[in-house]
Amino acid sequence: MKKKLIVSFSGGETSAFMSQWLWQHRTNDYEMLFVFANTGEEREETLEFVQHCSDYFGFSVNWIECEPGCKDKYRSVDFKTASRHGEPFEKVIQKYGIPNIALPHCSRELKEVPISAFSKCCFKKSYYTAIGIRSDEVDRISPLAQKKKLIYPLISKGFLPGIMKVDVNLYWSKMPFRLNLKGYEGNCKWCWKKSKRKLLRIAKDTPSAFDFPRRMEELYGHFIPDSRSAKLLQDGKSISFPITFFRNHLSAKEILHMAQSANPIIRDESRDYTKQATLPFDDTDDIDAVGGNSCEVFSDCR
Repeated sequence: MKKKLIVSFSGGETSAFMSQWLWQHRTNDYEMLFVFANTGEEREETLEFVQHCSDYFGFSVNWIECEPGCKDKYRSVDFKTASRHGEPFEKVIQKYGIPNIALPHCSRELKEVPISAFSKCCFKKSYYTAIGIRSDEVDRISPLAQKKKLIYPLISKGFLPGIMKVDVNLYWSKMPFRLNLKGYEGNCKWCWKKSKRKLLRIAKDTPSAFDFPRRMEELYGHFIPDSRSAKLLQDGKSISFPITFFRNHLSAKEILHMAQSANPIIRDESRDYTKQATLPFDDTDDIDAVGGNSCEVFSDCR
């Protein structure tokens, strides 16, 4: 019998590359289900890309969103009905508070929990999960990969090991379509894991991208559930109000204000087609936190 495989399609070009390769080369070995977990704060270009990949390559994508108060932990949507104003994200904040580097629970609750619930509903316990992490991202492999039956087709032997960012870029450069975003923009409109330089660039180009985090900080900046308070105190971390998303206790409003006088230059890595070294960082504010441009489920980007 075929092994059962959940293919996590994050909406980025790497996971799309992995998805189409598995669909074209491993259907004899696996019964596959492709799943995309929408946070409600994905860029519209990401949603369009997911649908375009499904139509072009011929694999059906299961669109889901988290439902923290629901027994099933997720609800099924599609391209037309998918949330576009942060509704799933706000539900998570209402229960767990604003996520940030102290307690980065957003990927867990918005992606891992609903995908796990969906997978168990479809395949019970007997399934593997394919994660789109490249060979240049091995530090993001989960230490619990074996226990959770996670596989990494772009790294592991027997699949397509050795795939780097430049390989993914070259593939999509030859396709009739690709994700219509700059590399530093990523799938999430404003992800707090991005470096300060990238956040300022995005705020400069698209101030409306920060509407949601600004509103959440205004509504929930003084809310912290008891469980989160206990965890912070247990870890020896202080609680400072108002709670904000971004590193160094920056708020969305402050980032927008700083962006007015900033003009950061960011390389568009999605258009890099050679394996040359990246530009050096000026300081720690140029380094993405826990995962970089995209949040791949079950990775160390949590």
